Amino acid sequence: MSLFKMAIGNIKKCIRDYVVYFFTLILGVAIFYVFNSLGDQSIICEMAESDSEIIKLTLFLLEVISVGVAFVLGFLILYANHFLIRRRKKEFGIYMILGMGKRDISRILISETVLVGTVSLAAGLLVGVFLSQFVSILTGKFFEADMSIYRFTISADAIVKTVVNFAVMYLIVILFHSVIISKYKLVDLLSAQKKTERQLLKNPVISICIFLVAAVMLFMAYYRVGFCPNELGRNELIAHIISGTVATILLFWSLSGFLIYFLSKQTKLYYKNLNSFIIRQFCNSINTSAISMAIICLMLFMTICTFGTGFSLAHQMQENIRNLTPVDFSIIYDKPQKVSEVLKNEGLNVEQWAEKGIVEVPVYSLETVTYKASMGTAYQAAREQFPYADFDSMEVVMGLSDYNTLASLYGLKTLSMSNNEYMIVCDFKLFSQIRNEAMADGTMINVGSLALKPAMSECVNGYIYMTGTSVNSGVVIVPDELIDNAGSKLKLTGYVMAGNYAATAKDERKVIDEKLIQVTEKYTEIDYTSKDLLISMILGTKLSIRRSNNGLTMMSAFVVIYVGVVFLVASAALLSLKALSESIDSMGRYTILKKMGSDDGILKKALFAQIGVYFGLPMVVAVIHSVIGLRFAEYAMVTYMKEGVFWGVCVTLVVMVVLYGGYMVATYNGSKQIVKLDE
Repeated sequence: MSLFKMAIGNIKKCIRDYVVYFFTLILGVAIFYVFNSLGDQSIICEMAESDSEIIKLTLFLLEVISVGVAFVLGFLILYANHFLIRRRKKEFGIYMILGMGKRDISRILISETVLVGTVSLAAGLLVGVFLSQFVSILTGKFFEADMSIYRFTISADAIVKTVVNFAVMYLIVILFHSVIISKYKLVDLLSAQKKTERQLLKNPVISICIFLVAAVMLFMAYYRVGFCPNELGRNELIAHIISGTVATILLFWSLSGFLIYFLSKQTKLYYKNLNSFIIRQFCNSINTSAISMAIICLMLFMTICTFGTGFSLAHQMQENIRNLTPVDFSIIYDKPQKVSEVLKNEGLNVEQWAEKGIVEVPVYSLETVTYKASMGTAYQAAREQFPYADFDSMEVVMGLSDYNTLASLYGLKTLSMSNNEYMIVCDFKLFSQIRNEAMADGTMINVGSLALKPAMSECVNGYIYMTGTSVNSGVVIVPDELIDNAGSKLKLTGYVMAGNYAATAKDERKVIDEKLIQVTEKYTEIDYTSKDLLISMILGTKLSIRRSNNGLTMMSAFVVIYVGVVFLVASAALLSLKALSESIDSMGRYTILKKMGSDDGILKKALFAQIGVYFGLPMVVAVIHSVIGLRFAEYAMVTYMKEGVFWGVCVTLVVMVVLYGGYMVATYNGSKQIVKLDE
């Protein structure tokens, strides 16, 4: 019982040493619970009923990711315990002098681990329960779910998973304590504070050469990935990722010698206040942990790119859906027969289930109006960017009045032009960029005997039927007179019909959706030899598009947040614990500086600068990497991210300031306590 009381006393006495440890444990438990409880949240369950497969896939992916998260958190707990034991070596040595055996010391540590683990597990679960409600409500608001079904939910299954996983981690920690204590010798414990890591300052010439090599490797990778993404093959992309990783490690390995050499030449800066001490402390820290610093930097880079891309993708997918689903349904039929007639033949009379004001307009094609012809001088560039596209196929052509009727229904901008002009409606960003070059060049198209010039120097953003993404590669809009002119040789190829349902109840709208789906499937023929569509009736409904999009958005958002937060916590915690360990090594140096007359104010500024640079350097390098990474992400996901990653970067900045900044402040306060600047 006395050993247990001693354990409680030790925790109270060393509570400031446990701040980072407690914070990491509580955060880890809360995150683990939140993402394992999603399947039991009322709003998620309601969404799963409408799109069960994609939600089930999301929950399955989160379970798989949780296995990796458990390993990461387990490593952090072991690393943190290693720091705490190292911090208390002298204390253990005194216990042994007073006659306490290694077994008793192990029991004290086991008692402390159980107490800390129990408290942090309970606190983490409490935080996780309330945080999961916030996530559930936020999810419902974001995906416009029915909030009336929200219920405060505690997931028993998630609690069991969390307790079991963390109990296993703590058991491993207990075994780790027993092994470590059994290997300690009294002389090592008593002299622990006098031992520091070896000074390994490198030859400045070698450091500069390696630094330049690393810089060149990074520049080449940056240029190819960030500015020539369309020229990259898969193998070259992988090669640049590998070279960038190696270059990052070389950069940190060479940085200490590089900085010492150049900064020592700046005598006014180097010898001002305690700058020489700060620089050498920091350089030696990098020197002895170059690989770990590089790994942390790469983890931060992945976190920024994951957060920035993921949040932007989720936000813009939702914005796209709101903009791309202005009505309840749209159907395009690739056959010269009205859609309303086909539906009526199938027992779906438009007048019975749709609102008044249904729009049905024809679309045409013309042998002389092909993708190749409309690309003009930009054809070669288009060919290189889209090597598998059929540029000899005919464009979709529509009359001006017909398009304006459809655009008015969709809430899009209506158009006007002269009789000798044409316009192109396109919302597929990569394709529209090429088309803009052709139109700015004045590319003419021939419609019958008349040559038309572009009415504008760029495409009009728009579409003629609803899809979940902006994939309209182009619709050519021509004057009405040409549609009426039989000599133009325009061929009627199909019809587009769009409008709203008369029913307002969600269940009734679902029934109509299902009937339309059955008809469109019946009128879609597939050549199973070539797997090409022969005659297709393509249906897009607001309910089905939004349901599918919500599932994909939820999956990307949850996976991104889970992985991103864990990587960020792991990076910040590792840096924090490493910095605290460095502070233990620096205790003697700060004592000497005190004896030499340095006051606490100057020493605190020096310590803050040291920790600030320690946290700042990997973050700065990670941010530079991320500028290129996010630029490539914009290119790779241009279909979804027309507005770029600005929104996601803003959210990422807030998360970084709160979590990463919080760890930095906690590390500074802990280091002040270690080097005794608060006494």
